[in-house]
Amino acid sequence: MIFIFPFFFIFLYFVLVESKIRTLFWKKFAELNGWKYKDSSDLNQEQGIMFRQGHSRHISHCIEGVIDGRNFRIFNYNFSIGSGKHRKIYFYTVFAFKFNGAFPHIYLNNKTNYYSIKIGESIPLSTEFEKSFSLSAPKEYEIEALEIFTPDVLVSLLDNKFGHDVEFVNQEMLIFFYGQISNSEQLEREFKRALDLEDLLDEKLDRFKFEQIGDMPTKLYN
Repeated sequence: MIFIFPFFFIFLYFVLVESKIRTLFWKKFAELNGWKYKDSSDLNQEQGIMFRQGHSRHISHCIEGVIDGRNFRIFNYNFSIGSGKHRKIYFYTVFAFKFNGAFPHIYLNNKTNYYSIKIGESIPLSTEFEKSFSLSAPKEYEIEALEIFTPDVLVSLLDNKFGHDVEFVNQEMLIFFYGQISNSEQLEREFKRALDLEDLLDEKLDRFKFEQIGDMPTKLYN
């Protein structure tokens, strides 16, 4: 026991130091750009299917701002699968953009990253895209999903080696970067990749309209 306690406290010390450093990093990034920062956010406010995965879910380091007239959010999100020695924690940096249009709940799962989501109606894609992506939408809303993820959009994602999942819900596009970002160069690079996708889709999503079909749900559910 004499040896266990010192090691435990040393480990705890480094965990606390790392947490403080990460907080300062995100606060500084927000401050330098004139954006708002808060340590955490209410997970219950998030409607995305990614926020219903696993257990021990947590949102932290939340930034809100406006860029080129577009409201956006950046935040960290993690959840766990399994328990004990079999527990695996999945970490994401999420980029979210708000649009003026309205669209059903749509999920583009990127098969090249570390976590896959299969839900709703699976929408067939051509062979060149099916190797890298799976596309899901609620039943009867497959056409809307294909109107957003047209072949030219998917080609652009492939050409840019875009390795992230993308979810559309509540007039927001959420981009899930797998992993923790810990330096400004990486954050700026990934934010630019998210902004490039926003720029590619902004006109379409700002004017996008759809009508609910009878009593068919427009949301994806676990």
